[in-house]
Amino acid sequence: MKTPWSGLRNTSTKLSLQFAMLYSVLVVLMFFVAYRLSIYEIRDRTFDQMRADAETLTGVYVDHGTDRLIEHVKALQTVNFENSRIFLLIDETGRTVSGNILEMDLAAVTGDDVQFIPVDDIEIDGLHEDEVNGYWLTQNRIGPFQFVQGTGDHVGTEVVEALGISLAIGAVLAIAAGLLAGVWVGKITEKRIVDISNTLDRVSTGDLQARIPISVGASDDLSRVSENVNATLGRLETLLETQQQISNDIAHDLRTPLQRLRQRLERLQGQSQPAPTEAGAALAEVEDIITTFNALLRIAQVEAGDLRARFEMVDLDNIAETVFEVFEPSAENQNQTLHLTHAPSTANVLGDRALLLQLVSNLIENALRHCPVGTAINVSVDTSDARASLTVSDNGPGIPAEDHDRVFRRFFRGDKSRSSTGHGLGLATVKAIATLHEAEVSLSDNDPGLRVTIEFRRVKAT
Repeated sequence: MKTPWSGLRNTSTKLSLQFAMLYSVLVVLMFFVAYRLSIYEIRDRTFDQMRADAETLTGVYVDHGTDRLIEHVKALQTVNFENSRIFLLIDETGRTVSGNILEMDLAAVTGDDVQFIPVDDIEIDGLHEDEVNGYWLTQNRIGPFQFVQGTGDHVGTEVVEALGISLAIGAVLAIAAGLLAGVWVGKITEKRIVDISNTLDRVSTGDLQARIPISVGASDDLSRVSENVNATLGRLETLLETQQQISNDIAHDLRTPLQRLRQRLERLQGQSQPAPTEAGAALAEVEDIITTFNALLRIAQVEAGDLRARFEMVDLDNIAETVFEVFEPSAENQNQTLHLTHAPSTANVLGDRALLLQLVSNLIENALRHCPVGTAINVSVDTSDARASLTVSDNGPGIPAEDHDRVFRRFFRGDKSRSSTGHGLGLATVKAIATLHEAEVSLSDNDPGLRVTIEFRRVKAT
């Protein structure tokens, strides 16, 4: 079904015009109500004046008698001549004592309520005002007299007309302002929607660095949507860069073991009786490649962020102790010292227990592998008001400061570690797990040796 807005393609323009139309209707209704209330207010004040005059005349009669009452009625008639006020004072015999009403049906005015009498049904001493269509009449008893007074229905007309004109002009200006405001808001909204659309178009064509511009300090719905879209685009860019990096790493760092495996298999192929050592070496190469692929897949799985669904409150101190007990015998076998310092208070963090166990294992294993005999390795857990930290330090050869950022890259191996086993994925896994837990990883010189500190957001037990 077609609507009046069917021809408008722009959603913001539609909404702006609909808002402006609704605003216009509300303004007209508001000003109409104000106009009608003004009329009623003017009439109420007129009727109040009539009641006040009747009470005054009653007081005059009680205090001063009939003659003074008649004088006051004549005075009211004279003073209010130009205001279309009419009066009639009748005695108990029905004789007119004072007033300017010559003829009317007195039965039409009963009780204390105000009655409206058309101008054709009443004759007064003088001419009716041109604007008068009738009179609002009321009657009161003043002693033996019946007092009738009225006011022309045009009273306050000039004020009401001026008010009506003012309200009409105000309504037009308010509607115009509403339309302009609607168009202005529509244009701004349209521009922001166009910015979002253009940014997504750029992303779809391969520009992963495109972001939606956001005004400083903006906090409306579109700004929040833009921030969420930008965050998603940033995450997408990171994931695609990670995917590309993994592809490059696999192509670069697995080429050598695959070539070695091929050479071994070619040698085995040429032998009628393959030597067990060659077959074992080939199997070791395959196992090494599988281990590397599993580590890469593990890192990719962690970086995807899906494992956050398994987060629970875990004790970082307990995790460090568990890993410490596993590696302590290995350290002794290598003539290295492994020491654990417990946290001074409960070190609860929100995370995945299995991943945190792997994180601590990788740090300790990395220290054991790359440090010489006699090295002392310290594992400590500490707490502060809002943080829980894990530190693994040693007094080994350490890492040059220029390599501190690069050690977290996949397959990175410093000059000092090239002679040792490993694939250069241990610290990359540590970094991925820490990032998943929104923890901060820092490397520093232990003088001598290396200090690795990971700070988590502490969760206090309820």
